[in-house]
Amino acid sequence: MFTAILSGWVLVSHFLGVTDAFITSISHPSPSRPTCTSALSVSAERRRPGQARSGGRGGRSGQGGGGRDGTRPRRRDAADNFQRPRSASTGTASGNNVDVDVVPRKVNADRLSGSLDCEHYGNCPGCVVDERVADTEIVRSAKRYFSSPFVRKNRLDQNQGDSGLYDSKESMKDDGFYRVVVPSPLTQWRTQAKLAVAPKSSWGRDGCIFGLYERGTHDVLPIPHCVVHHPSINRAIEALTRATERVGTAAYNENTGEGGLRYVQCQVERSTGRICLTLVWNAEKLKGTQPQLSRLVKEMKKIEPRLFHSVWCHCNDSAGNAIFARGASRWHPVDGPEFIREPIAGTNPAKREGMLYFSPQAFRQGNLDGFDVLSKHVANEVPGGSKVCELYAGVGVLGLTALSLRAREAEAAMEDVEWFEDEETEKKEPLAWLRCSDENPNSPRCFNRAIGSMPTEVTGRRSKFSKKKGRKGRGRRGGGGGKQGMEIKGEEGMTLAELMAQVEQTELQGPGDESTTSSKVSYLVASAADALHKGQALGADVLIVDPPRKGLEDEVLVQLCKAPNPNQDYTEDPTYLTTPRHTINWANDVRKLIYVSCGFDALARDSDRLMSGGGGWKLESATGCVLFPGSNHVETVAIFKR
Repeated sequence: MFTAILSGWVLVSHFLGVTDAFITSISHPSPSRPTCTSALSVSAERRRPGQARSGGRGGRSGQGGGGRDGTRPRRRDAADNFQRPRSASTGTASGNNVDVDVVPRKVNADRLSGSLDCEHYGNCPGCVVDERVADTEIVRSAKRYFSSPFVRKNRLDQNQGDSGLYDSKESMKDDGFYRVVVPSPLTQWRTQAKLAVAPKSSWGRDGCIFGLYERGTHDVLPIPHCVVHHPSINRAIEALTRATERVGTAAYNENTGEGGLRYVQCQVERSTGRICLTLVWNAEKLKGTQPQLSRLVKEMKKIEPRLFHSVWCHCNDSAGNAIFARGASRWHPVDGPEFIREPIAGTNPAKREGMLYFSPQAFRQGNLDGFDVLSKHVANEVPGGSKVCELYAGVGVLGLTALSLRAREAEAAMEDVEWFEDEETEKKEPLAWLRCSDENPNSPRCFNRAIGSMPTEVTGRRSKFSKKKGRKGRGRRGGGGGKQGMEIKGEEGMTLAELMAQVEQTELQGPGDESTTSSKVSYLVASAADALHKGQALGADVLIVDPPRKGLEDEVLVQLCKAPNPNQDYTEDPTYLTTPRHTINWANDVRKLIYVSCGFDALARDSDRLMSGGGGWKLESATGCVLFPGSNHVETVAIFKR
């Protein structure tokens, strides 16, 4: 009888909006659960993605956020947003069983023991191993480092009170903390290739050869059957070779400074298999490439009429080995669309959940299949409801993947009819906001396109990207448009609050800054250090960094190594800080650091400073991704907490 009454009360309470905490307190009283009185005061109304919880720290206009509504910033308690690390012994911490989360065990084992079987191996400098792709010196060094006594003392999976462990000889052995995964198949993974060009013969007018420099020389070694290249790249190089023979294209001669074609870059659009081709020409301006460039493009498209997505020319008449010269004026679109499109990792393109946009001027990973896996791993490490700052963002791949993932999870949780707000569903929240930055001025155009392709409830943007012009009440959107590189909306589509926020943002930026903003996502063109000093990480719970091979800028490390100051005002806007500027901790609110490294030596150096500095950082996990199978290279995702 009691069960029947209780079941009826559950049904009624679902419609009345009473939380399961109240129901649980009746059937299973527990001190960890809210009392009946406290439960009744909590609304169980399902929040839509992006809607803040009442009473919590809101976004830019949320109560207590020190946002643009003018509310006074509150002081932050030192324990705010601190997440107790999960026990590694339970197998739930990413440090111990991360390979299960990133790549299935059986698949990973097969890849680790597999072989490339490439006919060019031995002569080609691109690969140092042909089998057992994780058996490289850089991976062995990483395993030794993360098992070293110093790192063990600063790992969350270790018993911090057992100091005797770190003095034994056994502590120098690999303890399995650093797990290595191969996130993509061993062959055909390279979706971007940069190749050198050389004359086919001493005559110089009978065509070109394409390949890599032989070790220790500037002699170009052709690799027409490279097994790590996407098949479309090999097809494109074959078409180029034949086209240069037919039209007599002269390759650049570094000894004489004569000749035209210096390098080529091939980028694959995976959904179509088509190539975005960049021809690097020995010329100062585009007119210096003619008529040879036009003849070459016409001939190669005649050979492969459906292979090429687009063709670009980059003018580089500088001395040295740099493939690309500095300056936007060096880039010239010759044929085809500006952007290559790729789905955001984990999304379904058929559902229009968002696309990533790349131009040859923006950074793009050489193995997109593998980086999709790495991006999803990073996204899973970003808790729902977080406020995220991404430095060295490029076109925003990592941040946008996390933004999309958490929004989709929150939407799925709302659609569950049995959904109640408890400790587990607390994690099923969209990100509160995302701030990305990078010093490449070409990245915001790609970022804007990506944001415009995503659902508006995910990004907070009023409308999707549109190429339509001249419609009343609508403006152009894009990183290149607008006085500050900001999006432009028609006045009819902008509320007074949005207009005031845009005016305030323009005043804060000052002349010359380039940024892209919305209520939830923003992009700032700035170096990582400058982005921090402009307040990009103020209020952020999670900081994602993906620096170049040289590692973090020194000023970024300086800020991260500062101890959190509980007396510093919590605010998301630097104009509300009342302390002297030189005393501000610009990373004061960050409690989780996700470091994606492409240079292990720099990662080891930066990790030493993070764990020995005063910032209180401890290492939760470290995952090695063999992103370029065959090479002596490893990408590492290191998770730090404090």
